[in-house]
Amino acid sequence: MPFCTQCGNRVEPTASYCAQCGKAQPYSTWQPPSQDVFNGVSQHTASILCYLPVVGVIPSILFLASQKFRHNQRVRFDGFQSVYLFVAWLIVSSALPFPHGLSHLVELLCYICWIFLLVKAAQSEQVHLPILGDLAARSASEQL
Repeated sequence: MPFCTQCGNRVEPTASYCAQCGKAQPYSTWQPPSQDVFNGVSQHTASILCYLPVVGVIPSILFLASQKFRHNQRVRFDGFQSVYLFVAWLIVSSALPFPHGLSHLVELLCYICWIFLLVKAAQSEQVHLPILGDLAARSASEQL
């Protein structure tokens, strides 16, 4: 517990002023409460949420931007791989001129891939997809 810089009385770590003498305390003794919304989210849970089919891109981006997982290689890899898989799914489902039946088959393969990665993440196993996994590993190793 910190002490007042003027009278030496004990002050609460979050107190801006000393209760005894009223002297304003320097910022170093006052710490704002943590604002990270992911404090209760474990690495395991974050990895699983990254691979929710289609909507997993949203938690992936949030985890990649969060302070808690900024230096966590596992979550960063899963987040990037999920984002890259989502982009691949978008390209296949809307941009490439496949014949109608083949387009649905490729979309189905993307869904199967998402579910496979979701199950592996739930089992705490990390799977590198052939091309997307290499891109994700390279992106995850670059620190901000």
